[in-house]
This record gives sequence, C-alpha cells and structure tokens, in this order.
Amino acid sequence: MTDIAVPGTDPDRPNPASPQPGPDRPGFVGPGTSPAGTGPTTRDQAGPASPGQAGDAGPAVPQQTGTAGTEPAVPEQARPAVPEQAAPPGVPPTHHESSAATPGGSPVAPSPAGLPVRSGTGTPAELFFEDLTPGRTFDLGVVLVDGDEMVAFARRFDPQWYHVDPEQAAASHHGGLIASGFYTVSLFMRAYVDHVLARAAADASPGLEELRWLAPVRAGDRLTVRLDVVGSRPSAARPGLGTVSLTGTMFRLGPDDQPDREVLRTRFRGWFTLRPA
Repeated sequence: MTDIAVPGTDPDRPNPASPQPGPDRPGFVGPGTSPAGTGPTTRDQAGPASPGQAGDAGPAVPQQTGTAGTEPAVPEQARPAVPEQAAPPGVPPTHHESSAATPGGSPVAPSPAGLPVRSGTGTPAELFFEDLTPGRTFDLGVVLVDGDEMVAFARRFDPQWYHVDPEQAAASHHGGLIASGFYTVSLFMRAYVDHVLARAAADASPGLEELRWLAPVRAGDRLTVRLDVVGSRPSAARPGLGTVSLTGTMFRLGPDDQPDREVLRTRFRGWFTLRPA
C-alpha cells in the first residue's frame, strides 16, 4: 500500500488565501471511527521524550483587501437602508441577534458559565492540555481484528479484490484477504477515543501529517495500540486551546504476546482545552 503524507502546514497561522473552516467547510477531525473490540483498561506510563513536531510560525502575511472577481466593499453609511417589515397583527416583532463565531467563521453559542469542560465523548474531562506533556505515553490496549467486520468495511468503503474476494486474494501474492488500511486506522481511532479522548478535554484535529501502513493486517490478528505525545504548545489561532502533536502506532502480537511487526504509524495534531483557572 502507499503512504499518505500531508505537507506540514501550521493550522494556528493559516494562509489568508487558503479556504478557512466554516459552516460549509468543516475542519478535518480525523479518521472516522469504526466499531471494534478494545483491550484492557488504560495504562499510562512515562516514556522517553521524542522530538517535538510543532514548527516555528512564519512571518505574518498582510491581510488582503479584496479578491479577484468580487465587488469592493461598500461603506456602511453608503448602503441604502432596508425598512424593517412590520409583524402581522397579534404577532410580536422578531429581533435578530448575531451569534459568536470561531476564528474560522463557524457560529458558536457562548458556553454557560460554571458548566464543566467536556471530554471528547461528553463526560466531564479529567485530562487537559497541560497534562499532555511531551514524552507521555498511553497504552491503548489490544484490538482483535474481526474478519466479518473487516470485509464488511471493505465492501462499503474500499471494495478492492484483495480486501473482499477470498479466492482471488488466496491465489495472489497476498495469500489471503488483507484489511483495508482505512479499516486499520479506524481501529486505531476507536482505541484512541476509548482510552484518551473519553477522558480528555478534546476539541478537534487540524489533520494528519503522516499515515503509513507498514504490514498487512488479517482477520484474527491481535494488534497492540500505543499513543505518544511528542510536542505541545498553546494555540495562536484558537484562544483557550493548545495544539498537541501525537504519534500513534499499532503492532501485531505474536504467539508469545510480544510485538511481532509494526503495521501502522500515524502522526497528527489535536486541539485540547487549557485547564480552567
């Protein structure tokens, strides 16, 4: 399979000429989740520090005053007034209020004061940006690859013959059916949600920087899943959030329950809420 690598861009300082997230262009959250078995209870352990992924932001780009093909802005005082329509008898007049918006332009409702910060699954959060320090490691348990689910996913989303046709796959150099790489990364995502995002004050993700499928995954494989924090910094574009750089890995376990082969590696970023003062 081929590797997927996204050129490194800094989501905290987006290029003004690039499309911004909005109601009709939501930001990329991450690979879609897929039901899968999960392993034992989360086990956190300290690991060796890895190089941070966050790069230095480039020079500020002056804001453009217009875009080709668009009309120039009209001063507010020069615009003709639009008379407000009267409400029908017995119906109170309607008042329109502008909603708050994120830096990307998506409307958001203000959070009521005093409510607890929620985790990625809606429960009260216990892990915040400050807890996700570089060098911290999360054991995300062991995932058992279900053959029926593996093939059903491929038939729905990636129906290539070596994912869905047992006879052709058996007669090929693959020696049998192999999982779609997107099914494998979905297994990682589910383990990440169950063991970290269900506890953390997670917001969204600006995207992947690396996604590699390093070995075939087959029905019945047992995959051990791990998450490493490799960098963190407060977000310049999203006040109240911090950007965390993360690396996820999956290893196939051998008969002795020891890691046999690395099958997946991904590097990505996530936004997490700062701990309330």
